[in-house]
This record gives sequence, structure tokens and C-alpha cells, in this order.
Amino acid sequence: MCRSSASVMLLPDIKPKQTGEIEMTESAHWEEYRGSVVIPSQTEQRGLTVLLNIADNAVTVKFDEPVAGAAEWKGANVRIVERLKYHEIQFATTDLPVDTVELAWRMNAAKAEPSIAGVVVVRPNEIRISGEKGFILNRVEG
Repeated sequence: MCRSSASVMLLPDIKPKQTGEIEMTESAHWEEYRGSVVIPSQTEQRGLTVLLNIADNAVTVKFDEPVAGAAEWKGANVRIVERLKYHEIQFATTDLPVDTVELAWRMNAAKAEPSIAGVVVVRPNEIRISGEKGFILNRVEG
């Protein structure tokens, strides 16, 4: 027997943009982490913001100054695993710091502390750029 109810289930306020991207609205839970990183094969420290949405397996990396022509990079092949005390986050960016180079990002987001510890590693490539750099980011409260 099925009864009709006056209550209505509301869906989250996530609207697709024409580009196919998901718009970040207040109902989507994005955590912001801030710090700095040295990109492998480079020497200068760069301001870095990582936007993390654990529920949707989504990561966006934003640099204070453009790198390889862009300041914002969407994480590809995002994998987030929940561990007892932290979330293990892995994703890749392509064409950063130069065309055809892929960076593998691995981060641990502590549950008890507002921080991320991570490493960015250059994947093997034809132009022989290599290296890895560690970094620490702190959650931006707000």
C-alpha cells in the first residue's frame, strides 16, 4: 500500500554549467586548504589553494600566479579513500608544469587536525622532467 505524503524531498542546489562543469554552490561541501609548494623541476615557492570535495571525489588546485598558462587545474582520476584518522587523496594533473607532463598528487587530510600533508611527483615522461616535492596545507576556516 502506497500513501501519498505532503513532504517534498529537496535535491541539492548543484546546477551544471554549459561547459559541463558542476557549479560550486553553498550546498556543495568544498573544503579549502592553503599553503605553498615548489613544483618539481622548478625552484620557486608558489602560493597554492586546494579545494576538496570528499563527497563528490573532486579536487581543484589553484595557484596564486598562473603556471603553464593557467592558475586553476582540475584533478583527474581522483581517488579518495577514508581511513581511520585521515582521508587519502590521489589525483593527477596534466600539462603542468609543461605540456605532456603529468603530476601525481598524493595527500593525507587529517580528520582531527585542519591540515593536509602531501607530495607531488612527476610521472615518467619523454622530456625527462623528474622529481618530487612535499608540502603542507592548512584548512581555511570561513
